[in-house]
Amino acid sequence: MSNFTDFIGGGGAATLETIVLTTSQTWTPPANGTARIHVIGGGASGASSGGYWSGAAGGYCRKNVTLSTGTNWTIVVGSGGTPTGTNSAIVAGGNSSATDGSSTLTANGAGTSQTSPGTASGGDVNYTGGQGGNGDTLRGGGAVSVHSSGSGNAVVGGGASSDAGVDGFVPLGLGQLIGGSGGNQGHAAGNGGFLSGGGGAFRSDSNTLTVGGNGGIGAGGGYAYNGSSTSKRMGGRGGDGIVIVQYLTVS
Repeated sequence: MSNFTDFIGGGGAATLETIVLTTSQTWTPPANGTARIHVIGGGASGASSGGYWSGAAGGYCRKNVTLSTGTNWTIVVGSGGTPTGTNSAIVAGGNSSATDGSSTLTANGAGTSQTSPGTASGGDVNYTGGQGGNGDTLRGGGAVSVHSSGSGNAVVGGGASSDAGVDGFVPLGLGQLIGGSGGNQGHAAGNGGFLSGGGGAFRSDSNTLTVGGNGGIGAGGGYAYNGSSTSKRMGGRGGDGIVIVQYLTVS
């Protein structure tokens, strides 16, 4: 699975400008100021049982808030869906949330169908994730929708890429997020980039284990199919959720 720190460099430690929370915890802001909080639910895994079904993406919400060093936030980060083994159905992603007792942002994980992406609530904007691909068009996992609900739906030929960005700004600048490329479909499927779905994997007849591409943060994993044996196929893992705090001003 692609980790958030793969796309920003460094070790993922908190900085004043951008704080990345990848585990559930009680979090205290390091400075007073205003910030934009992004909350993303976990993506669902791809299936390797019954058809070419890739996982959907988790929900996404964001909100501009005033932060205080005297107020604690309860952070919950949902895990991505993990296949239970070979020949596994879609496994749902977990819910993510951030609350300080007055504001609560929730981004739900994707469900157990390629058409059941996660929803979101409590933000200034609340977007439903992209749907995963189905067997008719051999597509990959859904992407996190950061521009509008469902804009991260899977595309033909691989996993979905995330939106080009929120409001057209640069990645992680001025409170914006931009996703990476979706994973390619093929015998060896590609993993999804940041916020983007994993590619589907297909072999008509082979003794080689066929594995779908893993979803990027919050995105769906790709399906896996191998015509020789149900024990030779495993769907890609759904991407873990995340909470990102981007300071806009410091007082």
